[in-house]
Amino acid sequence: MSELWLVIAAGAVVFIGLVLLFRRRRPAFVPFADTEVRSADVDGWKIRYLISGRGPYLLLVHGIGANLFCWRFIAPLLAQHFTVVAFDLPGFGQSSALPGAAYGLDDQVPRVKSFMDKLGIRQAYVVGNSMGGNIALWLSLLHPERVLGCAVIAPATSRRLVPMSVRHLAWMAPPLSLLLTRQAMGWAHRRTVSKRELVDADRIEETFRTYGRSPQAVRSFLLATEAIRDPRLPSALAALKIPLLILWGSRDRLVMRQVIDELESAVEASESHVHMGGGHHLQEDEPEWVTEKLLAFFTVLHD
Repeated sequence: MSELWLVIAAGAVVFIGLVLLFRRRRPAFVPFADTEVRSADVDGWKIRYLISGRGPYLLLVHGIGANLFCWRFIAPLLAQHFTVVAFDLPGFGQSSALPGAAYGLDDQVPRVKSFMDKLGIRQAYVVGNSMGGNIALWLSLLHPERVLGCAVIAPATSRRLVPMSVRHLAWMAPPLSLLLTRQAMGWAHRRTVSKRELVDADRIEETFRTYGRSPQAVRSFLLATEAIRDPRLPSALAALKIPLLILWGSRDRLVMRQVIDELESAVEASESHVHMGGGHHLQEDEPEWVTEKLLAFFTVLHD
């Protein structure tokens, strides 16, 4: 009997050792293999970003729960025409999440502006997806001198998308972070794209690195819903003077057509296109189509 327990114990040790060895040898995942990952210190925040290409600056702003990885297909296409800057918003991805920080529109927009200042970007075209679309729109509204043109992909410009405030649930971030397994990440990502094959191991792992067992990241997510629930949206955008392009996918499961219609009504002289079959992360589902629309829109503005 003692020999049996010895064999079992030895087998367990070998198994644990193999698991640890496999985890240790797993290479660090790089969202854009041919582009150097950089970081910038901005007003106490460490912001992860990637920069590639040449030409006018183009800033890519991701949505809630996402990070710069969501631009992995479209950034190389845009980099043939622009100097593309994809970054993790403060509180998201591998950028820092500071204790006590807020993440509403009036909190994040000054941080994005300071990030542009840090990189020496005087003016840029701006593209935002979902909540990132809200931030891109608010940046364009408050600082039109810094924005050459604005494009939004499935902008989340309605508090109906988050009917109840979850700000008061921030104290639950520690236990919630334990529930965010890789399986949960996969379920969430399958709601953002229409092409389910895009939700691969790398996509899930990149998100798990952010939220898995990370209470501060979960807190940032909960508080960032205030950038969607902002009662000024979309009506305040009637004062927007920057040329605006709106893109949306007909299979978007998160932002309904009514939200897009209301934004179009609020913002005069906007250009809008619908992709039949695309999902919420249209830039992942249909990168060539989105690139074509962005190039056509921004090229006319540049000329």
